[in-house]
Amino acid sequence: MSQFTLLKKHLEDDARRSKLLEIEARLKPHPFPPQIVIENTSYCNLKCIHCSHREMIRPQQHMDRALYNKIVEEIGREMPMCEIWPTFYGEAFIMGDELWDRLDYADKVGCKNLVLNSNGTLLDRDDNIEKVLRSPLKRFILSLDGFTKETFEKIRAKAKWDVVYPAVEELCRRRMERGQTYPTITAQFSVMKENAHEAAAYRAHWQSFGAEVKVRPMLEWTATGTVRTETIDHNTDFRIACPWGNNTMAIHQDGSVVSCAVDYEGMFKAGNVGEITVKRAWEILDEKLRKPHREHRWQDIPNICKGCGDWQVAGADYEEQKVEGTRPFWYDETKQPSGSEMP
Repeated sequence: MSQFTLLKKHLEDDARRSKLLEIEARLKPHPFPPQIVIENTSYCNLKCIHCSHREMIRPQQHMDRALYNKIVEEIGREMPMCEIWPTFYGEAFIMGDELWDRLDYADKVGCKNLVLNSNGTLLDRDDNIEKVLRSPLKRFILSLDGFTKETFEKIRAKAKWDVVYPAVEELCRRRMERGQTYPTITAQFSVMKENAHEAAAYRAHWQSFGAEVKVRPMLEWTATGTVRTETIDHNTDFRIACPWGNNTMAIHQDGSVVSCAVDYEGMFKAGNVGEITVKRAWEILDEKLRKPHREHRWQDIPNICKGCGDWQVAGADYEEQKVEGTRPFWYDETKQPSGSEMP
């Protein structure tokens, strides 16, 4: 998508509506979640202007280690290639060495598709660059969202361009020097009016360092907070079943299984994996959320879904695959984006 397309209202374009309908047509039931977000920590050290974490009121804590072990052990037994995000709502590097120990344990018990995201602010500390490169990660995604210092620091409030950019560049250099396959490095860019003019320069810069670049529209985090984008229409009769809700399980640090990866406050809960299995929680989600979505029973979907327009940004664009095993589960089947990738 061009920067201009990304700033348009998603539903104004008939071609975009058709693409969303194509995405929906490929959705299907899954006996076990193909993608799981495990919130190892809900702490974050930034206050980004486009993220609702800055107004989150639930506790900021690390997930209990025993609970984490229980989750990854089940995933390793049931579906080793399940795409696991070891955190999403918080900044993983805040956990220090415990993060790397948890990643190694997941790998040890059979989890072979680990994807970590970060804001990059702590990458230059505690030998973290080497720890990333030595880890069992398949993908390492850095959300940067700005190319110039001014734009980056306006969007990524509290982050310092002079710290983050050199660290990410050094990570990319070391990976290229070693000819290392995994993890691949992705520089992510959420387009908004503050940064759309920098998208092309951002892409060229990070591709020159051997990184994959993912440019996607901004979302609203279920529209339950104050974050809004003019590109999402909340007054439309057109709707599709949510791809993220259908394909992803999100687990908060206390074990709560919530509606989706952007239900940052946990306004819908299907159960707690400290008390039931991941598979059982997935079955409950199917009855209470996924089936009503797929069957267009809009009156029966959770209240948080009724006011959410983030399904409109489904369908991230990907570059041609260079490294095997570094695309979401649906990619090899369709060769086309289906919107199940994390926002």
